[in-house]
Amino acid sequence: MRKSFTLALAAAALAFGGFAARADNLQDGAKAFQAGQYNRALALWRPMATQGNPVAQNNLGIMYLDGKGVPQNMSEAVRYVSLSAAASSSLGQNNLGGLYRDGKGVPRDFRRAMQWFSASASQGNSAGMYNMGLMYELGQGIKADPFRAYMWYALAADQGNMPNAVAHRNALWSRMTPAAQNQARELSVACKRNSYKGCA
Repeated sequence: MRKSFTLALAAAALAFGGFAARADNLQDGAKAFQAGQYNRALALWRPMATQGNPVAQNNLGIMYLDGKGVPQNMSEAVRYVSLSAAASSSLGQNNLGGLYRDGKGVPRDFRRAMQWFSASASQGNSAGMYNMGLMYELGQGIKADPFRAYMWYALAADQGNMPNAVAHRNALWSRMTPAAQNQARELSVACKRNSYKGCA
């Protein structure tokens, strides 16, 4: 099974609850991006990113990372994703963790990756949860722990938008004894009950 971290691009501005025009620009940019109209996405997101919108900063960082609509530029990708993460965007935190995990534009650092994934997961971000599962399963930045790996995969899978989490959760489950399954399930329930805080 291929193990890779998940980067997230966002369209919605639900966390900001603010101006409809901002939400429309984020969503219109996402539609343009998905349609391959990268210049239009860039025109919509760049002004918002410059004004400090963390979702737009994250999205612009992904554009620089992949070289879509802009020349590929790792330092700009890291800069924008870092701005997003520093503004407590769970998307930016997850993506910055991914950059540290893979050593893209920054030195590879599993501990820093784990810190950013943990910050993202504690906000309920399913990609951050999935990536926490990978870190625990592979023992990257932390001692390998199949119970915690299962917990994070299960929490990500519960959100319904992470098919890789389902596959990893099921694979771990199949290798556990019934007693271990109960322990892993209890960890998941407790973490969810605590709104994903203090689960790492």
